[in-house]
Order: sequence, then structure tokens, then C-alpha cells
Amino acid sequence: MVEAASFAEQNSRIRSVDVLRGVALVFMVINHFGQTFVGGGYHSPVAAAILFFGIIPAPLFYIVAGIGVVLTNHQMQKKGASKKTIWQWVFIRGVLIMGSGYLFAITFFGPVWWLDWSILQLIGFSLIICQIVLFIPWRYRLILPIIFIALMPIVQDWLNYDVVVGTVGNIQYAPPSTLFDHLSAIIATGKAPIFPWLACPIIGTILGEFFIERPSNPQRLVYSSLIVGGSMCLLVLPLLVLFSDPVTQYPLTSGFLFLSTGMALFAVASVVTTVDLWGWWNLASRFIEVNGQIALISYIAHHFYGITLIGVILGFYRALEVIGLTLIIISYFVLVLVFAYFWLPFRKGRSAYWDITVTYLILFLALFGRWILAVLGFWTF
Repeated sequence: MVEAASFAEQNSRIRSVDVLRGVALVFMVINHFGQTFVGGGYHSPVAAAILFFGIIPAPLFYIVAGIGVVLTNHQMQKKGASKKTIWQWVFIRGVLIMGSGYLFAITFFGPVWWLDWSILQLIGFSLIICQIVLFIPWRYRLILPIIFIALMPIVQDWLNYDVVVGTVGNIQYAPPSTLFDHLSAIIATGKAPIFPWLACPIIGTILGEFFIERPSNPQRLVYSSLIVGGSMCLLVLPLLVLFSDPVTQYPLTSGFLFLSTGMALFAVASVVTTVDLWGWWNLASRFIEVNGQIALISYIAHHFYGITLIGVILGFYRALEVIGLTLIIISYFVLVLVFAYFWLPFRKGRSAYWDITVTYLILFLALFGRWILAVLGFWTF
């Protein structure tokens, strides 16, 4: 019997997982910069393409978070770590990432957003939840994402989601002002609510099992991702036609959930196919992998470089064409590669918390800088 091909590794890191993080990061940067300097919508092919790049990143980040928890448990167990040590590692990392989300909201949007619940908070929270979910045999975990997805419209209606976020075409998202509002944001009315997005990291824990099974089997992961992802995408049309459910993120609809998560699963299948099955490895693959290895730092940094510095402070907000947008994107990724050239060798062999430490350092420096800019009249709270 021929053993199935294994997943490509480098320095105990699975390359396809880093590439997946990199794909999510690159797509998010293109979308955020595009929205900032050109604008989104369907008024032009470029604007529509910018919207497309925003479909995949969030659910892909969530899925990879679930995969990461499975891989962390596997690798730490191989090193002889106790269950208590693994739990502490996952819990502390989750809390720190959640904390970076709150600090980011205050720094980037101002103190009024201190109760905001967004992508970083959900990722940090999902690490802890996924650690608990690992107690359930992976074949039975699939019922959990189905529950979160099925309950989404019911919970949204219960918490008056349309009143909080607005109706289609009239987005009026306001920051939570009370602890009750914050709890509501966590459950269903925030930017990355538990219902339904916690389904994605739990799906990630199921996919993560394919990376550690013996013999590891990329083919099964590809087929499973294509089947589930394709099924979710196929659900969009009947929802649109039969139930008039539009495909929008804010307010979040079932159509957008199925489309974005399905596309994220297609991304998983594509990356595993090219990296692990076909062995395609070139400068483009390495570039995306590098972005994936510093995804947390880059997630924070690209907001301040593109949106804040170039967009707001230098005044280029919604004032550029495609050529200008392209140059800014290229300039950012050049800086990323320069940073990674020095950072990754330094971080190698050190604690995994170094990326989180640098993330907090960037946020504290940016918060201090914002106060200075506010005093000088360049940026207000």
C-alpha cells in the first residue's frame, strides 16, 4: 500500500497553513487599501474586484485559527507538554489576542470604541473555545457549526440586529456603549459575532485533524474542503431567489456567510493542492508564506500605514486611481519583506509570544502618536 503524500514542513511549521494565513492577509490588505483609496461597490470592475478580495479573509482567518489549535496541541504533546501546559498556552494566547483587539479599537477608532467586538477578539476567543471543542471526537464536531449557522437569524432577530447595524444599503453601525450592548455584540450584533462566525474555527478544528492523522492525507483534506465549500456556495442562489436574502456583510446575511465561508474552504483546497500535492514552490509562494508568518503584526500595521498615515493624515482618502492604489500596496509589501528579513531569523527558536509583544508595542506607540497628532490638530478623537 502506497502511503499518502504528507504535508510540506519547514522548521516544524506546516507550509500550507502559513500560506493560508498569508492569503488571508494579502487579500485583506488589498481590500482595505482598495476601500480606502478607491472605494468599493459595483460602480466599476475595479471596485467590484476590491469587494471580492474582502469576501475570503475573515472566515479564512477563523478557519486557520481552528487548524492552529489542533496543530499546537499535536506539536506540544509530541514535545511531552502536559495538558495543563497546553491549556495555559492556548488560554493566555487567546486572551492576549483578544486584548490586542480591544486596544486596536481604542487606538484606531478612539476611546468610544472600547467595547467593540471585532475579528481579533473573535480569533482570540475562538482559540479558547476550540481547545474545549477538542474534547469532542472530530467526526461529531460538525454538528456544532451547523447549530451556530442555523441559529444566526433567530439570535439576530432576538437582539434586534437590523436596528443596531442598519438595513441593507443603510449601514449605521455604532460602537457598543454599555456592557449589555457589548454582550449583544459578542453574541450577534458585533462585527465578528459568535453567531455565526464561531462555526468557522470549529470547522478549522475538523480540517486540522487531516494534518496530523497517520498517514497524513492532503487528498482527503482537499476533497472534504471542496465538497463542504461547494455545498455552501450552492446554497447562496436558493437563498437569494426563494427567500430574497441579499449577499451583504453589514448587515450580515446567510447568503454572505455561505458564500464567504465556502470561498474560504475553496482557498484551503487550492493551497493544499498547490503546496502539498503538486509541490509548487516559488517566489510567489514564499512571499505569501512570509506574510502568513507575521500575519498578526501585519494585520495591525497595515491599518496604520495605509489607512491612517497615507489615507487620513496625508489626505489620500478616496482620492487615488488604480495605479496609485497599486503603488501603495507594493510599497507596503516591500516594507513587510524588509521587516520579515530581520524579524523571522530573530524570532526563530524564541517564544511564540514575540509576535504578540510586537503587536502590543505597535499599538501603544500608535496610541501615543495619536495623542500627539490630536494635540497638533492632525488627528482627532
